[in-house]
Parts: sequence; C-alpha cells; structure tokens
Amino acid sequence: MFKLRRGCRPATRFDTWRVAALMKNICSAYEEKGRSPATIYVEGFSTPGDEIVVYAEWDQESIEFNARTNVPDIVIEKYMGELNSIISSNRIEFYEVATDEKLKEWTDS
Repeated sequence: MFKLRRGCRPATRFDTWRVAALMKNICSAYEEKGRSPATIYVEGFSTPGDEIVVYAEWDQESIEFNARTNVPDIVIEKYMGELNSIISSNRIEFYEVATDEKLKEWTDS
C-alpha cells in the first residue's frame, strides 16, 4: 500500500481555493476510473505555514507509470490547462505505508 501526495503552489494567494477546486475535480475524474478517494487540503492559507500549498492525497495498492491513455479526457481537455496557469510549481511524493503485513515481513514482531 502506498500513499501519494501531490502538492501545488498557487501563483497567488487569491488562486488558492481555485487550485483546490481544480485538484478536487481532477481527483474526482480519476476516482470515476477506479482510483481511491482523495483528500484535498490547504497548508498556509488560514493555518500557520511557510508558504501556501494545496495538496491532494490518496492511497494506491501499487505505484506504476500513469500512461496518457489512463488520464481521464476531462483532465487534459478542461482542468490541466487552467490549473497550470494558476500554479507556480507542483510536485508528487510517494510513501510506502507500514501495514501490519509489511511490518511482520520486515521485522521480528
């Protein structure tokens, strides 16, 4: 099991909630294709933080290359262009979840 987190920095403070809405729409399109539900959250807008970042976080059983054919059409045709025009940067992070099975496999407990 893996936890994935995409972070986007809005170009301006004013763009924060539009970035969050677009990321929610993008995640919803992937969820319609079977991906697990994502949580969208914001750092640094109304909470302490060094900068404003909007995150989308979801779980996956495995990490594999996301071929263009797996990207929902609406993401490319509608959402990505607008999102890219109102963010200054983005990144994706990958975490392996310490499930009971993995802990048992890799430790003596």
